[in-house]
Amino acid sequence: MTEPRGSVYLLGPSGETGPVADALSAEGYPPTEFTDRGAFLDATFQSPPWAAVLWCCEGGAPDVGELCEVLRHHLGPQDSVVVLAGDAPPLGGEGRSASQALIPRPVDPARLLTLLAEREVGRAEAGSQIPRILVVDDDQNIVLLGSHIISGMGMIPLVAFDGPEAVDKTKTLHPDLLLLDINMPGMDGFDVIRALKADPAVNLIPIIVFSARRRDEDKVRALELGADDYVTKPFSLSELSARIDRLLKRTRTGMSASSTTGLPGSVSVEQVLSERVRRRAPLAVLYLDVDHFKAFNDCYGFSRGDSLIRQVADLVLGTVGDVGNPDDLVGHIGGDDFVVVTTPDRAVDVADRIIAGFDRIMPLYYDAADRSRGYLVTEGRRGVRTEFPVVTLSIAIVTNETREFHHAAEISDVAAQLKRYAKAKPGSLWVKDQRTNAVQKE
Repeated sequence: MTEPRGSVYLLGPSGETGPVADALSAEGYPPTEFTDRGAFLDATFQSPPWAAVLWCCEGGAPDVGELCEVLRHHLGPQDSVVVLAGDAPPLGGEGRSASQALIPRPVDPARLLTLLAEREVGRAEAGSQIPRILVVDDDQNIVLLGSHIISGMGMIPLVAFDGPEAVDKTKTLHPDLLLLDINMPGMDGFDVIRALKADPAVNLIPIIVFSARRRDEDKVRALELGADDYVTKPFSLSELSARIDRLLKRTRTGMSASSTTGLPGSVSVEQVLSERVRRRAPLAVLYLDVDHFKAFNDCYGFSRGDSLIRQVADLVLGTVGDVGNPDDLVGHIGGDDFVVVTTPDRAVDVADRIIAGFDRIMPLYYDAADRSRGYLVTEGRRGVRTEFPVVTLSIAIVTNETREFHHAAEISDVAAQLKRYAKAKPGSLWVKDQRTNAVQKE
């Protein structure tokens, strides 16, 4: 008798999902078939599957990317598998995950089963709390040596043999640390550091450069680009192990990161704001607040609430990565409050795009009946029914274009006034401070 495995949800035409369901069942994967997107989402929130297979329409289903986003944030990028069946292109940017795959239609059950078996192995590794270290070098012998060192420390080694592969694996696998060589053809180690530090989703992952280059200018250049440490070859195994341990401990304890999103917290945000105020650099700060989130959380529970918060975090990260500056900061200062530190010339575009993405995808987090109704209905202890609108987003934009700030607290005070004004208005919107006037954009 086949040992039971994780459940698999199939969303697509019944004529195509049936044979796949039979094959999954025979191999111990309990399948559930859906033809309706709303019923599929309701079941996903009530009883999350391990894997989901989504059939795409000819030319690609326009909502498949949004469904994948919801699945990724509710199920967890390392705990689930999302398979797209059809000719839809692989998801990129914020929608891409190592747990997603594309297979052609009609679906070959054997190919799907092989894919699921491979992902089960990957899930076992990623689901552990053991640190994962990405070793990057074009010399296979060095990669093998680095992997041996990592394994000897009781950690999981990941490998990449060139710059583009290192960037791709960092963005999809989110390792805990990189060991990076500089001398690589094409995209060298300096280019890798530059690319990763420009992406808010991965720019906090620590990097140790290990290189044969001993010149001070190379060390200075790597550190100025954002590397956290620099070790020259040949290196002492005990020294490299100690440096890896030190950086991992510093990362765990020193970032004031949010436990829900992994984003920098209020301490890090305040440090960045204070530094930019001191330099009198062009500054714009976006304070984001999810409206009606408490009602959503009370109705659907903390698990779905955390999924929504992670979705907002990735939406903001993706937007800032697309239209922001390389050194912009995205922070999560608690609950449903986020901060973006950018420059005045980027602020409005960032706010517009965040709101557009938010309003497009957030309705999918509601049950089909609530989504159709357009609001939540709760009943108090005395039987009083209360209606709550779907979640919206209020953004306060504070800049130093027309006023000078002397400390970070002044910026927070102005933002608090703007947020009160914004939250009193219906729908998602941003409000920008212009001395004593506010300009509203809905």
